[in-house]
Amino acid sequence: MKKIWFLFVFLSQLIVARAQLPSYEACFTSERLRVDLVFTGNAQQEDVFLHSLHKEPLWAGSKTQLIAPFTFGDFQYKVYSTDGVLLFSKGFNSLFAEWTTTQEALATDKAFATSVWMPFPKKTVLLEVSCRIANKGTWDPMKTFTIDPTDPLIREEKPICKAEVLIQNGPIENHVDLLFVAEGYRAGELEKFRKDAARFAEYLFEYEPFKSRREDFNLWVLPLVSEESGPSLPQYDIWVQTALYSTFHTFYLERYLTVPDFSLLAHAVSGAPFDALFVIVNSKRYGGGGIYNYYGISTSDHPQSKEVFVHEFGHSFAGLADEYYESEVAYIDMYPIHVEPWEANITTLVDFASKWEDMMDREGVGLFEGAAYVPKGMYRPAKDCRMHTNKAPAFCPVCQRAIGRIIDYYTK
Repeated sequence: MKKIWFLFVFLSQLIVARAQLPSYEACFTSERLRVDLVFTGNAQQEDVFLHSLHKEPLWAGSKTQLIAPFTFGDFQYKVYSTDGVLLFSKGFNSLFAEWTTTQEALATDKAFATSVWMPFPKKTVLLEVSCRIANKGTWDPMKTFTIDPTDPLIREEKPICKAEVLIQNGPIENHVDLLFVAEGYRAGELEKFRKDAARFAEYLFEYEPFKSRREDFNLWVLPLVSEESGPSLPQYDIWVQTALYSTFHTFYLERYLTVPDFSLLAHAVSGAPFDALFVIVNSKRYGGGGIYNYYGISTSDHPQSKEVFVHEFGHSFAGLADEYYESEVAYIDMYPIHVEPWEANITTLVDFASKWEDMMDREGVGLFEGAAYVPKGMYRPAKDCRMHTNKAPAFCPVCQRAIGRIIDYYTK
């Protein structure tokens, strides 16, 4: 009888708690709010400033999963009502976060543009931005900004380029909307971009769990026009005029391709539906990059474009870590081995129970030392994986589960 009573009380409390969660319709409009931020600092200290607010046509994300079930990323933002109710949250990484772990950040200060998106609020809300303390793994609130949706200085954006449907399987609010963005394609090369994007889509769906979850994706293309083809190559003093000013040699690493000024990308996609952004750069060179809930980027025509794209999308979409540890990188002690990293596919064994301890009986799953640029004290879940080498035929079971959970977040 007591067990029945306790079960009744538990279920009653659960129902009440769920009933108290604010609904999307009560708190937000159908539009999207872009918040442009500027992160500044160095390897020792960081700060964030509000730059501008932008009203965009359509919120493409989930209307039921408003509070992220993950604590992924080196930064997170939370949206509260003025009476303290949590309405929305999301984690992310940024180029600034990576830069703070480089040699350059030990000697100088820099500023990096970053944008975050949320449903457009009906009433005044508070936006709290926090950073993860690397050597502790805990969160530290940086600043809180008050956002009044009636503020006349919120700029109402109009699309600078119309997104086109590549594959549409259903409503944007319960599908993963992946937007391929053209970079370094001249007007006469846009048909090539569309074919490149279609090819990249098929690359993605060759791999599990994307193959099995194909129907959960909508794919879009954004045919941005550039004056010149390809990315800039500063190591060879080659600078080209493109829509997003993409460049190799980021952090002085030849193969690292990025869009250094994120504000260009944020403005370009302002009228497009997306949950995930991937920039396809019109080039035959090897390289790319991927940053969680920020963007992924790679080149169109290298012999290993497929492998690089899928690997970088693993970073940008699912927050998966690099599992290699022998290649040249620009980072210095990015992962303290006395702290459990937040990425799902690496562990220092500090909190292995939160990772793949429950999968150790699966074939091919184990503890393999050497990952995330660290040869000792950091472990990956499989001998090989798409996050480890370009020769791996598949994502390992641990990475597949992590990707599946992200897909669920956007679709269920």
